Amino acid sequence: MKKVLVIYYSQSGQQLSILQSLIKPLITLGHQIHIERIEPVEKYPFPWSAYTFFNAFPETFNQKPLALKRLSEKAFEPYDLVIVGYQPWFLTPSRPISAFLQSDDAKRILKDKPVVTILGCRNMWLGAQEKVKQKLLDVQARLIGHIALADRSGNITSLITILRWMLTGNKEAFLFFPAAGVAHQDIEHASKFGECIGDALQTGDFDSLQSKLNQNGAIEVKPSLILLEKRGQKGFAFWSKFISSGGALHSTGRKIRVYAFLYVLLPAIFVLSPLLWVMSSILRLAKQKQLLEEVNYYRQNSLR
Repeated sequence: MKKVLVIYYSQSGQQLSILQSLIKPLITLGHQIHIERIEPVEKYPFPWSAYTFFNAFPETFNQKPLALKRLSEKAFEPYDLVIVGYQPWFLTPSRPISAFLQSDDAKRILKDKPVVTILGCRNMWLGAQEKVKQKLLDVQARLIGHIALADRSGNITSLITILRWMLTGNKEAFLFFPAAGVAHQDIEHASKFGECIGDALQTGDFDSLQSKLNQNGAIEVKPSLILLEKRGQKGFAFWSKFISSGGALHSTGRKIRVYAFLYVLLPAIFVLSPLLWVMSSILRLAKQKQLLEEVNYYRQNSLR
């Protein structure tokens, strides 16, 4: 019997559902599981208001730590494996997860430990996982597996349904739009990844875990989203500085800049998505080898 720590943050509960599906095979095998939820001292609202959500952008993107509630004593016991569940916010790990990974508690819990990361997201997670890789490296953890569950709707469709969910709390299908978030069948499928993790725990073979996870569909990398994320990271770097320089958190100057960001970002996504899809199709022909190397890079766990 092995001991597994599951540590996560979630507002809507979707991440917990994903993790519960993932660990079912581990429970069946008799492994001892402890689930620990990260909680900020000052909770984020859910549903969000548009202003509150976009006002959280600069500190999230710049990975500024925030105060977290104390973890339980069980979180500091010795574990054979740690599973970290998170969501990307603004092409970056959510601020509570980012704060945890930069904390002294993370150093105590994760140092020298094998770690599996699993996320649920709209579609873009590549940059967020790169930042998580760096934070795990900083605390001397060993990333042995990654699983990315995404909304399978198109980029524009998922943007509309996720915004509705985020701002109203309603994720159900409406009109001709599907339900928001990771599909139920994909959440159920996470148990297959749990079987792979269970096998690795039984045999002690963590080196081949990512390959086995990938064989079961753990990571899908879309070339068009590689391009979109790279441009998004550059644009977000500019906008985070621009908003932060507007003044204190709730100052008038900052509020004006937050609304400017909001009104520029959403139209830009609608315009850039089809444009970058066309560009990625061209690049697949012109730079097929380079793009394939990018896809293969994001399907493994080393940090470039």
